[in-house]
Amino acid sequence: MAHRPEHGAAPADYVVVGASHKTSSAALRDRLFIEDAEAPAVLAALQQGGFDQALVISTCDRVEFHGAATDSDRAVSAAREILGRRADGAADELFDLRGIEAARHVFAVAASLESVVVGESDVLGQLKSAHARARDAGGVGSELESLMQHAYGAAKDVRANTAIAEGPVSLATAAVQAARNLFGSLDDVSALLIGPAEMGMLMLDQFRNGGLRRVTVAAGNASRGQALARIVEGHSVTYDDLPAALVGADLVICAAGLGRPMITAAMLQDALRARRRKPIFVLDVAIPNDVDPEIASLEDAFLYDLDHLESISRSNRESRDAAMAEAGQTIERHITMFQAARAERDAVPDVADLRAHFEAVRVEVLADNPQDDANEITRRLINRLLHVPSQTLRAVARNAGGDNPMSDAARNMFGLGPDTQAKQDQPKTDGIAPAGSEDE
Repeated sequence: MAHRPEHGAAPADYVVVGASHKTSSAALRDRLFIEDAEAPAVLAALQQGGFDQALVISTCDRVEFHGAATDSDRAVSAAREILGRRADGAADELFDLRGIEAARHVFAVAASLESVVVGESDVLGQLKSAHARARDAGGVGSELESLMQHAYGAAKDVRANTAIAEGPVSLATAAVQAARNLFGSLDDVSALLIGPAEMGMLMLDQFRNGGLRRVTVAAGNASRGQALARIVEGHSVTYDDLPAALVGADLVICAAGLGRPMITAAMLQDALRARRRKPIFVLDVAIPNDVDPEIASLEDAFLYDLDHLESISRSNRESRDAAMAEAGQTIERHITMFQAARAERDAVPDVADLRAHFEAVRVEVLADNPQDDANEITRRLINRLLHVPSQTLRAVARNAGGDNPMSDAARNMFGLGPDTQAKQDQPKTDGIAPAGSEDE
């Protein structure tokens, strides 16, 4: 989708470049992760690299640049270079989208259709925060602002009028109920969240709503862990500290998705021994799974993953698939409205030019003929305004062999009905000169 950001400027394309859980490993996304404090410098680099406008969204599940660029090739190249320097040779896992596909992706991200667990609510807030940071840094103009506002409208429609948000909530509710069956009250339960993915945060929020108070967060590096700990009002450790952290954890929520077991059977066996067989509830919501499946065979270890939770919530999978289809249709409706709104907006400079041209001709005719009365002035004005369009219509019809393909467009533009067809080609006899002359 090309767009002219300012009157007279070259068209701009929407561009998305980045890595998501669908295209890259969690290890790569961890290397690509951009802290909030880094975002202004990255935005400045994007603008220097060819983005007219841009925002940076960086979460556990995605690191993406959303923006608009007059030279999309240059912008994509710059974005890939910026991310490639952080990727340590894994830049082939990056993706890029342009035009309407880029816009469609932003809509889907906002509506959580691109999330690990479709329907989770955190990503919309993360996108809005990224938008606000970019706006504060001067990186958001009319094109990107329009895209984001339409994306928010689509996301609101999806959440209000489909069942897409019910899936994650039902899974989290099932997890809380399973934990309550084991512990009873959650008031005295200590939780360990491994990895900051959206689904893990959703699960933790649901447990906190159920009475959970004590939380420790484990992340790949200390700074990310500390940032998450502030959000959940808990403590933080790194992945290296997991064996010790497990000893104090009654509830473990695994959401790292690094493609390797974060908790092995031997590790948990040691923790259970240190806990004197006090049970541990392990909830693995990572994709791929974080937990060694052998843990399920350990006494006093209770392992649940997304499949188990969907079994508990029974119809969740079927309702989720139906909601996905309905949400996809909703997104497409909003994409169509977005395209129509942009097309209408793109016509504004042309309308302004047309009005300015008519006004300039009016002033010119008045200046050339200051003594003429209103009837003569309006005759001259009409002739002069219609001179070029009349010549163009005749020339196109002549070159097309008599069939004028511009005729319908011209008639629609000027609101000419079918009863005016015969009159259109006849010379005027009411004092107005034939259409072939510019003036008298």
